[in-house]
Amino acid sequence: MGKRNRRRKDGFYSDHFWTSDGYNYQAYLKNFDLLLSLAINRFRWTGLPKTCDARYLEKTLHRNGLATLSYSSDEPTRVYTTLQAMPHGTYNMYGYPTKWRAVGYDGLTDYEVTDENGELCYYSYSRISPWNALEIYARAMTHYERTESVNLTQQMKPFIGIAPKEKQLELQNLIKQVQGGEPAILGDDGLLDLANKVTVIDTKVPLITEELAQGYQNCLNSACLYLGIPHLAFEKGERMIEDEARANTAPTNIMLLDCLQARRDFCNKVNAKFGLDVHVYFNQDVESYNFNYLNNVEQMAQDGFIANDESTEESTEESTEENADEDTAGGTDE
Repeated sequence: MGKRNRRRKDGFYSDHFWTSDGYNYQAYLKNFDLLLSLAINRFRWTGLPKTCDARYLEKTLHRNGLATLSYSSDEPTRVYTTLQAMPHGTYNMYGYPTKWRAVGYDGLTDYEVTDENGELCYYSYSRISPWNALEIYARAMTHYERTESVNLTQQMKPFIGIAPKEKQLELQNLIKQVQGGEPAILGDDGLLDLANKVTVIDTKVPLITEELAQGYQNCLNSACLYLGIPHLAFEKGERMIEDEARANTAPTNIMLLDCLQARRDFCNKVNAKFGLDVHVYFNQDVESYNFNYLNNVEQMAQDGFIANDESTEESTEESTEENADEDTAGGTDE
């Protein structure tokens, strides 16, 4: 087995040169998964038929740039599916295909679709898949990340030792003891001779991890801008007014609205054509917000949805005083 195919038994790559390709690829996959997870979780679908999969719909939109919600005309009952769309045939004057095939991930689901039994959903108004852009951003982020790792490693070994061939093993053992925090002692009568023959070259590599980390963050911010995800692209200046800060976030909002509006157009078309009630929104954890709010008695009392303890006590005191006054008035009449 060649050195380039060697890998640790636990499946992880090390920093050895023969595993660097695999380690770099793992780092790339990690960054690409980060960006893809951010991308496909930006929107929340509601009202889709139970036979449709919102996750697969978003994944298909990001991979192919378009998808279809349709049903097979050959089936006796309507079973709506959200699958890959493979256009073929002619296009109308606005560039929409008149026929396409709905293809499932398994390759077995494959049927003809027209405007009568299906509708197309595009990723954005540009109709271009973002997959290539995500790969480019992930590759750039990996370059910064791996360069930072190499720069940090060079701080651990900031020199190159040159020694005679017969003294190479002794020099390696000496360096291992120093790096391991052990006493660097070699029981060799020729130690003095080794010290005289060894030449050490100081690489003088500066520590630039902070600059590389900033470059990584800039790449991530650029990817967030492309996806329309709010991010802190800069630190707000002391004299920057609110309108200026809002203007700097305008491109991010437009990029997000571009994707959202394409999905909303799709929802309006399928709702009108098939009588469905499909909607899409910006993704937020509404369930947790509602749960936390409903279990926050103090906040609900401040909002006036429930009576707080003070108002209840005041009402009780007022009722007691009124009853006491009535009893006193009744006693006087007698």
